Amino acid sequence: MDAVKIIDLKIKVNEVEGKKFYFMDLGNERNFQRVWINSFYFESELRGIMNEYKEVLGVFRNARVEKTQKGNIIIRKGDRNLFFIMVKCGYRGSSSIKVLGNDNDVIQFDYYHSPRGNLGISSGVVVSTKRDSIKIEWKRSGRLYGSPSKGTSIIHIDGRIESIDNLVPEELEEIEKI
Repeated sequence: MDAVKIIDLKIKVNEVEGKKFYFMDLGNERNFQRVWINSFYFESELRGIMNEYKEVLGVFRNARVEKTQKGNIIIRKGDRNLFFIMVKCGYRGSSSIKVLGNDNDVIQFDYYHSPRGNLGISSGVVVSTKRDSIKIEWKRSGRLYGSPSKGTSIIHIDGRIESIDNLVPEELEEIEKI
């Protein structure tokens, strides 16, 4: 099992007075962050890549994230790429994510594996960037059953995740040019 994953997002629809409002919840059913999706962005970008279960891989192109005065998060059409990433914690543990680079906007959220988090709390982020890949450092605790407790990964716009922990320094210098 890989520690770093791109989240499969379930898009829900709420219809009021003939208007459709699209949204998704980041986290679990008790502790979540609701993210609204502009209907124009949904129709032009997401409808075509959504599967039959109304799920889409958490990598969006041509988008931007806005936070309203009331604290609502809205995804609109823009010129950036969005990555929805989670680092799964170990049993009864926690995790953390640090996004490297200074041109990224980051929104953090937690995923509780039980109602109060007794079974663990995984960390997730929504990263908005102009690049086609992002680099993260992550840590996790809890019962890991031999899997790594920390690492560095690169997430690409096509959904690939590369672990760069076992690379030699020359390869790391070449990757830094990304």
